[in-house]
Amino acid sequence: MAKIELKALPHREAIEYFRSKGFAPQLQRFHHLDHFREEHARDFVVAKAMRDDVLTAIREEVDRLLAEGKTVQQASTDLAPRLKELGWWGRSIQTDPLTGETQEVQLGSMRRLRTIFDTNMRTAHAAGHWARIQRTKRAFPYLEYVQIERPTKRHDHARFHGKIWHVDDPVWQRIYPPNGYFCGCTVRQLTEGQMQREGKTVSPPLDLEEEPWTNKRTGESFMVPAGINPGFDTNPGAAWLDLGQDWDRMTPDLAPDRRTSERGIIEGLRLRRVGDGRETLVITDAASNPTGMRTAMIDRPDFVALDGMEIGPGASFFHSHITESTLSTDDLSVLFRHSGQSITAITPGGSIWRAARNPQSDLRPLLADFAGVIPEFVSELRETPQAAEVYGHARMLWLEKMGVVTYHFRMSARVRQLMDRNADLIQRLIDARSPT
Repeated sequence: MAKIELKALPHREAIEYFRSKGFAPQLQRFHHLDHFREEHARDFVVAKAMRDDVLTAIREEVDRLLAEGKTVQQASTDLAPRLKELGWWGRSIQTDPLTGETQEVQLGSMRRLRTIFDTNMRTAHAAGHWARIQRTKRAFPYLEYVQIERPTKRHDHARFHGKIWHVDDPVWQRIYPPNGYFCGCTVRQLTEGQMQREGKTVSPPLDLEEEPWTNKRTGESFMVPAGINPGFDTNPGAAWLDLGQDWDRMTPDLAPDRRTSERGIIEGLRLRRVGDGRETLVITDAASNPTGMRTAMIDRPDFVALDGMEIGPGASFFHSHITESTLSTDDLSVLFRHSGQSITAITPGGSIWRAARNPQSDLRPLLADFAGVIPEFVSELRETPQAAEVYGHARMLWLEKMGVVTYHFRMSARVRQLMDRNADLIQRLIDARSPT
């Protein structure tokens, strides 16, 4: 009988978290304190990796490490020759862009790669785990801090071990692991039933024994819990999932109660998408009350059929995208065909694309008109990475300019940097079809 080898599935949420990151600005790449705390949830950075080709090479290997289940040793062995080829290895003389001082610094080494890979792996898995926690917290409302028993465990973290608080307790914004380099701590989700069976109760509030700490590179001061490395006193998953005030900015047409209701819908859709990899569509009535929901089939995760779904007058549509792309032709067709109020798409990385319909406009001739730019720009688009995303965003900006929709968006760091790199192309696409 043939032996069946079972392999662990990739941690989808961890991969989505990592792939949403952009690159830290070049002037914030010299020292590990230049890009700090929550900024790491948005941008990928490696100290002294000032060139984009070097940072890209390291990022691609971290991505493979997450997606393919390689070991840190394998990833380091695979990446080292590439970094040596790029000249990013051993000791080198570099100028600190903050101080202007020239100094000898350590670039690549097997020891540094181990730290880079381990830190990014642990942080990505922690962020992905937090997304799962948020998706399942109604069934598992409690978290228990667990310090893994091992020779290298930190005694400073022992005071957290076994403590239990509700998922939404603010303490998890400060001590959610990892809490330092190579920290092996984790959390365990618990149900009400488990709490009762194991005789556990919620722990009393913890004195974090915070101490002031000043970032010598920026001059900013922070209060850091005792025993936690500065910079690790944040929750990367919470920072990744947080929409901040962007949703309020994107929905000036909504009353506060509708704004809150619709925000809950898109947050739920994002968690669902990063969890199972399939798109989902939610339809609401004119008051933002959900009236229907459908998820794509496993064999076609990027398509949701509307057949048989209830669509009333003044409906709004909410769609979780499988990629980071803006609103598609199908999205816009749904909005206009059913005379909806708006359509909003949320992506795994946290980009949000929203279009409110102008009732007096006709979409079809304008879509055909904008497609007329393709022959003129086909060569340039073929040479542009993620050209479909660039073209789609230009089309939405043009449709707003033509008065068809009101277009609001919020981009993940990676998508924003893609659009910034192609700002000239986007503007030329718009101008090519705009009235003179």
